[in-house]
Amino acid sequence: MKHILAMAVTAIFLTGGVSCAAEHSHRHEMMKQEGQKSDDRTELKLPEAMKTMQKQMMRQHMDTLSEIAAALAVNDLNKAAEIAKDKLGWTEEEEKRCSMVEKMTREPDFMKLGKAVHLKADELSEAAKAGNRDNALTALAELINNCNMCHNKFRH
Repeated sequence: MKHILAMAVTAIFLTGGVSCAAEHSHRHEMMKQEGQKSDDRTELKLPEAMKTMQKQMMRQHMDTLSEIAAALAVNDLNKAAEIAKDKLGWTEEEEKRCSMVEKMTREPDFMKLGKAVHLKADELSEAAKAGNRDNALTALAELINNCNMCHNKFRH
């Protein structure tokens, strides 16, 4: 009986694997047929070293968003507030960084979009400090949307 059960389970997994592989292959072919879509975002003309640094900062921002979401998930509003303010809040240093990129690229929207991200982090921090988890979550969603607006407009 165990042997038959083992064979049945193996057959199910093999059938599922073949089906999954076929679906993956089909999707891959569909993507090839559609062709590469052009990336019409505005390229930020920055030196390679600056691009590398900026990409690292964006990855750090993603890690920070994850930390904030984890703190909010366990209702640790004080921790969420602290992380948002300390790691993503609008500071003089952030203003200098965004301003420098704006001047180098001559893209005024970069400063506007970057500042919106950091100011929303401050708003999230204030909502969390006030004990309003719903408003903090709403601010987090808006913050992520602000990130996406910038990434939808610009590329390296």
